[in-house]
Amino acid sequence: MKVYLVGGAVRDQIMGLSVKDRDYVVVGSTSEEMVKLGYKPVGKDFPVFLHPKTHQEYALARTERKVSKGYKGFKVYASKEVTLEEDLQRRDLTINAIAKDKKGQFVDPFGGMKDIKNRVLRHVSPAFVEDPIRVLRIARFSARFYKFKIHPKTEALLKKIVKNKEIETVASERVWHEFSVGFTERKSYLMLDVLNRCGALKLILPELDYQKNKNSIKKSLEYAAKNKYSNDIRAAIFFMYTYPLKVSTKCNDKIYMRLSIPNAVKKLVEKVIFNLSELKQFQKLKPRQVLDLIYKMDLFRNPDILPDVMCIFEAYIEGQQSQKKTAQTALKLLQKYLKRLNKLNLGSISQNKSGIDIKTAIYEARLNELAKLI
Repeated sequence: MKVYLVGGAVRDQIMGLSVKDRDYVVVGSTSEEMVKLGYKPVGKDFPVFLHPKTHQEYALARTERKVSKGYKGFKVYASKEVTLEEDLQRRDLTINAIAKDKKGQFVDPFGGMKDIKNRVLRHVSPAFVEDPIRVLRIARFSARFYKFKIHPKTEALLKKIVKNKEIETVASERVWHEFSVGFTERKSYLMLDVLNRCGALKLILPELDYQKNKNSIKKSLEYAAKNKYSNDIRAAIFFMYTYPLKVSTKCNDKIYMRLSIPNAVKKLVEKVIFNLSELKQFQKLKPRQVLDLIYKMDLFRNPDILPDVMCIFEAYIEGQQSQKKTAQTALKLLQKYLKRLNKLNLGSISQNKSGIDIKTAIYEARLNELAKLI
């Protein structure tokens, strides 16, 4: 029984990056032997175990054979006879197919270290084309390792996967996962460029006119990365560009369902997109228009969402290269107005009133207060 550190941990060590997760492959063992040693089995698709003390993942060396369409259409074979090289051969990229033994020696049968040196993303074997998830993963790696170039033959295989339309079999949750991780990268727009070049973006998001919005999306996402916005905010910024010019309340519901986009992201997008025209001309709005905007954005009940909403608006404006100070000004004024309006004694205003009269009285009191400020 031999144990090797594999995958991203080895790659990141070689590149001098911090290592987050450590995965190990076990050669020359069986499930029964692993259990006897105290390892806890997890997963049903292939034999993976948790170390009894560190709880890190240890997987038996295995091979995979494509038996049906889709990213789950693989038959896994694990036994003592499976070699380390056979296990590494099933991986996606050469830079992820390097192992390290307990003595610190690297095992690199597919030239991954050379590709790291030359900054190349290259597939390990022709079997690369069998897994549609790899289109999304390579796109994400392009954003993370933005100084690397995809090997021409690997790019050709990405297009082949898209042509086979197997990417349509990928679960929506998995698509969202790859997108959401990609949005955390400094050059996240490069992920979109790769998906666009191979044709995957058109399949995943046919509503998006990427060529038309490419430069704006790039500027918006670069601005978000520069300001270290959260993952949800970055995703929301991107999905702003999936809306048509004439926005309706249900026009993007199909996208949200198709990609399993979290409700938090959806709400952030809609807070901006449905109020975009008012936000763009905020300083010209009259008191009643400002109050109606506050009500539409539900800011009396959810004031904490305002900074995130304005971050999205500001990044979107940056992408349009216009009115760059509009968002910052609007945020300061809205916060000022909300602070003042929240000081009103609503109990006193609604005294001796009921039902719709209470709402009307509160609205009018807030309007009168805003008129003093604007």
